Amino acid sequence: MYTVLWIEKLPKYVLFIFSLFSVLILGVLDYISGTELSFYVFYILPVLFIVWFAGKQYGFILCLFCFVSWYLDTFYNRGTDLNYMLLFWNILVELSFFTLVIFSVSAMKNAIAKQEETERNKIARELSIAKEVQQKLFPQSAPEIKNVNYYGLCKPADAVGGDYYDYFRISPHETAFAIGDISGHGLSSALLMAGLVGFVRSNAIMYNDDLKIFMDKVNKLMCDSTDGSKFATFFYSVYNSETKTLRFVNAGHNPPLLYRSKTKSFEELKTDGFIIGGLTDFNYKDASLNLDGNDLLLYYTDGITETFNSENEQYGEERLKKIIEENYPASPKNICDKIIESVEGYSNGKPQADDMTLLAIKLN
Repeated sequence: MYTVLWIEKLPKYVLFIFSLFSVLILGVLDYISGTELSFYVFYILPVLFIVWFAGKQYGFILCLFCFVSWYLDTFYNRGTDLNYMLLFWNILVELSFFTLVIFSVSAMKNAIAKQEETERNKIARELSIAKEVQQKLFPQSAPEIKNVNYYGLCKPADAVGGDYYDYFRISPHETAFAIGDISGHGLSSALLMAGLVGFVRSNAIMYNDDLKIFMDKVNKLMCDSTDGSKFATFFYSVYNSETKTLRFVNAGHNPPLLYRSKTKSFEELKTDGFIIGGLTDFNYKDASLNLDGNDLLLYYTDGITETFNSENEQYGEERLKKIIEENYPASPKNICDKIIESVEGYSNGKPQADDMTLLAIKLN
């Protein structure tokens, strides 16, 4: 399969030269063998090759060289008893045969190409629908939080992705903020992400008093939903606007960054939790901290920090911190936009390898 794909990428003139060289070799072998062995049937092989990979125009051109080679072999090896009428009749028959073969192969190739295009269009339509559905899973409205401004975005590597961010009201004074990353990307990861979204939103209020138990339930869901080949990192937090405290559990996710405006320093939000979907009976730990006015929280997935440049160097966490410092105290939206702009510039045009997701929260 890979060989076929490699051949299809070659210029047509290269393929034609290769086919022509094959005809010359056949002609020499045909001449050496004399009348003992006919190589005529083998001439169809380079013709089939060039028609399939370069088109019927090249096939007809190559046929001319085949006929010349066959005619010369016939003339020089059987010249003493040559019947010209029979010779031209044979050429006419062979020309008809080659023409039939060329048109048949060309029609077959076109039919296969048309079928493949139809399948691609069908898949593209289905992915487009899946993308629209997945976009609806992300927050469609932002609950108003006293003295808090926040913004989230997800830039999938494919039409759909496995990254997840969310925010929703838990109680009059509490709002949940979450971010997750299903292993891999594409449709299978997107389906698992959809299941995670549904479970989190439907069970968050029930287990709000104990985030450890809540993460245990989320982990069990992931373990039951996969065969072990898929897992996810997940960070879940609840912010209380009255007490200005943040309770959180980190299940193997990149530790969100807390930028303290007073000290102009960074803290990482860790609880040493294992990924969800890995171990059924893992006991998670929670933590809490107090936030001050003008503090900035940044949740992100590894698609940001693990972007590579042309020298195969990672973007890294230090560059991410530098963007925050350089753009603070801009709005969460502006900071997210600056980070994406910086990461895309760092990759220098390389295709996006993983989903990129950001969630920024700033206290006023």
